[in-house]
Amino acid sequence: MFFVWTYVAHGYRFPVGPDAPVYLWWTRLAGLDGLSAVGGRPGVPALALAVGGALHLPPAAVIAGLECALGVGVGMGAVALVRSGPGDASRAAWILAGVLTGTFAVHLATGYLANLVFGVLFLGAAAALARGTARGAAAAAALLGAGGFAHPQFYLLGLVVLCVTALLSWRADERREVAHVAGAAAGAGVLLGIGLLAILPGPSMPNVDTSRDAFLRRAGLNDILVSAYRKRFLQHWARYVQWASIPLAIGGLRDATGFVGRFLRAWGIVTIAGVALALSTGVVPPDRFDAFGYLVPILAAFGLVRLWRWLAERRRALAWGIAGSLLLAMVLGAAFTWGRQKPFLTPREAERVTDAGRYIAATPSGTPLVFFVETGDPSITFFATQAANAIRASVPPDRIRDVYVVVRRGGQGNDAAAIERNELARRYRAEAAAAVRRIGGRALTLDIGPFDRPDFGQGPAPHSVGEGVIIYGDLPEPVAYPGDPLLPSSPGRIVLASVALLALFAVVGYGWARTALGSGIVSTALAPAFGAAAIVILVIAADAAGLSLSGSIVPTVASAVAGGSGYLSLLLQRRTLPDPAPEV
Repeated sequence: MFFVWTYVAHGYRFPVGPDAPVYLWWTRLAGLDGLSAVGGRPGVPALALAVGGALHLPPAAVIAGLECALGVGVGMGAVALVRSGPGDASRAAWILAGVLTGTFAVHLATGYLANLVFGVLFLGAAAALARGTARGAAAAAALLGAGGFAHPQFYLLGLVVLCVTALLSWRADERREVAHVAGAAAGAGVLLGIGLLAILPGPSMPNVDTSRDAFLRRAGLNDILVSAYRKRFLQHWARYVQWASIPLAIGGLRDATGFVGRFLRAWGIVTIAGVALALSTGVVPPDRFDAFGYLVPILAAFGLVRLWRWLAERRRALAWGIAGSLLLAMVLGAAFTWGRQKPFLTPREAERVTDAGRYIAATPSGTPLVFFVETGDPSITFFATQAANAIRASVPPDRIRDVYVVVRRGGQGNDAAAIERNELARRYRAEAAAAVRRIGGRALTLDIGPFDRPDFGQGPAPHSVGEGVIIYGDLPEPVAYPGDPLLPSSPGRIVLASVALLALFAVVGYGWARTALGSGIVSTALAPAFGAAAIVILVIAADAAGLSLSGSIVPTVASAVAGGSGYLSLLLQRRTLPDPAPEV
């Protein structure tokens, strides 16, 4: 309910967040060309294609549903991690950890799906390691490796956290724990390496900018990039880490013991060091460390329980009042952040590009599709890259690689905004011109009203082919839009998709979770994480075998095999081995 309410309250029909259009066109392109077309991050498109095909859901509902379902998965991962501790964590601690961490997940549920998938699987891997069994370590390897398919860079961050955890375990003379962590890390690396190499053959990923950061990095505008990182961090850090959570997290350190305590301390060390390194070098955005800082709400749950107990010894009503107020403040902080999110693709934009798709489909494949973009504002890079993502998500999938955007105007002056605008205009015009020359001078030049606000229609020989759609130059004879166009979903359908995806992940993963971790709350809470991991691994294997991921047959079979093999494994285990570490 926490995650889907914003879609219902605002009537959103596309997923929220600036990266959501990227995952829409990645998913549509991967369905056509295979997972090699999305490069080194096949996890989210693999998951989206699998659940979309198995449940017969359109891409818009799938991506929005993944944001909500995986946000819940983060909270459930926190429940499992705290519950997997040495046994002295109260029921209140693991319930509060789930509530605070799940709501905190809004900072990555705002379109950053690759980070969100990794967060779910990383928490699951840590909870599996906390069980202290070889079977748990093997499960952690599978979860961590599957998380690497979603975001290899965050996988490296996760490895650093585990390495620091192993050092702390070594100091505590927990040699078996060190062996389990090392084995899980090594197994995950092998799984990830094999999977990425297996999907390498095939069409390559389009060399395009999916964000302002990507353009600044490619253009070598490092000073502007570092300045943007620092400005964003200063604007957002208080939103990521609420004031009440820090002292509570510090107070909760004493109650986080055993492997769970060492893991959370290691995560904290890496987070602090990562933010400092990012701020000083600008290599990565520091705010991503904050958004991924799930250790803070988990430790805050311990601290909140400790505070309540201390106050309850003095006055029970005071304990409920203060603890309840702090809990409400932290949840409301996340709720306000989530409530301010919006889609970066609107139904009107998708409709306009879909209308143009009838003329796009009439041109030969490979013909450059040149779109004008302009806002009239001094800074345009963010808008231009977002417009390109929205256009790629809406054109016929076989023409995604042909999309080029051109900024109409250069910048004025010598300030950073003018330098950035001029470089963007120069590069994008040069890249479009080079593509036109390669094809022998042919191109289709389009003007879509929502993306060219001040200058729409201001060009030679305009042909109005629909409301808000103009084509310059030769006008091809329109044909039917090939395949399925990108259609907006509805709030009700997004709610149903979110519930269906969470249920699918839980059903697929429950057998594997029981096999690895035994019966009880931990395996139940981690069932969605195991389900998502199993689906990702099976779909990547199917793609490597040359099977098409479009349609419903391969996704349905892959999901069924992913879940069925888990229940078969559980059945065989029950016949040969006792249930590992059942909970009382």
